[in-house]
Amino acid sequence: MVLFMKHNRIIYIILSAIALMACNSGDLLNRAPPTPTPTFVLVRYATPTSTLIPTNTPAVEPSESAIDTPEVSATPEATATPEATATPEATATPEVVVTPTVPLPTVPPTKTFTPAPPAGRIAFPVDDGGGHYDVWVVELPEGQPFLVQARARQPNFAKDGRLLVKTQGNDLGESIALLDSNYTWRGIINQSPEDSYPFWHPDGARYAYSNSNLVLDPDTAHLAPYIFTSCSLQLPKFEHSEKCQDIRKWGKIVIGEAPVWTDDDRIAFFTYKGDDGIYFVQSASMLREAGGLGPQQLLVRSNGRPTDTAGFQLFFSAGDIDGNWEAYAIDLDGTNLTNLSNAPLFQDGLPAVSPDGNWVAFVSDRDGRWGIWVTPLSGGEAAKVADISKINPNPWGVDNRAWMTERISWGP
Repeated sequence: MVLFMKHNRIIYIILSAIALMACNSGDLLNRAPPTPTPTFVLVRYATPTSTLIPTNTPAVEPSESAIDTPEVSATPEATATPEATATPEATATPEVVVTPTVPLPTVPPTKTFTPAPPAGRIAFPVDDGGGHYDVWVVELPEGQPFLVQARARQPNFAKDGRLLVKTQGNDLGESIALLDSNYTWRGIINQSPEDSYPFWHPDGARYAYSNSNLVLDPDTAHLAPYIFTSCSLQLPKFEHSEKCQDIRKWGKIVIGEAPVWTDDDRIAFFTYKGDDGIYFVQSASMLREAGGLGPQQLLVRSNGRPTDTAGFQLFFSAGDIDGNWEAYAIDLDGTNLTNLSNAPLFQDGLPAVSPDGNWVAFVSDRDGRWGIWVTPLSGGEAAKVADISKINPNPWGVDNRAWMTERISWGP
């Protein structure tokens, strides 16, 4: 019995082998694998977000027939079939999901300040070749210099365009004179020929000046240059107050010269008394009444002479800071000393600020001829706006009439 069962099993194996050989083996190799079900595709690739279903999309306007036919507008197969919403190639490939696009950081553009072109009028002195100066003016942005007052020097513009000058050897008188904004002579407003360096108070109703021939230095018993202030623009003898009439007693401030009156009611000046340098007095308007505060030093051991002021800054010329004459600015607290002209091989000085506070003018011989140059107060290249040497090849005097004893002024 056992032998019979083993015999039959052998026969079955032989018959199965013959049947397999009879089959076409290529059908087994070419048979396609089973197609994944939609459920597998959704699990692998689908991103169930509302963007996959274009329901109520504003960009697609249905036609009138579509509105009247519910089958077209509300057929589930037309809005969200698995094939339309979950096809891997059409929705989100793995590369997009794994590698998102990251925008490169942007650098904001650098903001630079460009001032408006220089405008206004610059008054300056030019030697007449006969021992006197004349005051000339150039109007910006483009203009030719013209004479406004003969036998005058050290001009200073008020904010409204009126002009103070020191007159010398003038048939109309000597001392400090006033011209209106049209350069019309308004007369002498002080009576001492040695009055020099007139400079307006910010209110435009009075001025400071210096005189070397009115008061003795108590330490030396010799005449010394003093800073004075006026009470108004009329002659002192016509003032109603005795303190305004008596310049020598009540008008003097301190030993010094070349005063400028700042916006915060200080007077800055040069003095040789003590250490040479630039000093200032506080509350200059009150010195007649209460004596005020004593002078405070701003620039130590320097021959710098103030020429202008604007805001919290003082502008001056000096020849012993950088080894040659340059134009400078310094804050009224003694910080931020700045070389404005910065031409080591040439002579520069007498800085004056534009009415808008964005430019500074100075005299220079940097191109081999004396001229008026302007540069942005924030820094930049200087440009020549007037050729003084065309008026006179030798535009300056000597000794106490040398160019560094002069002033220029920039008015509206």
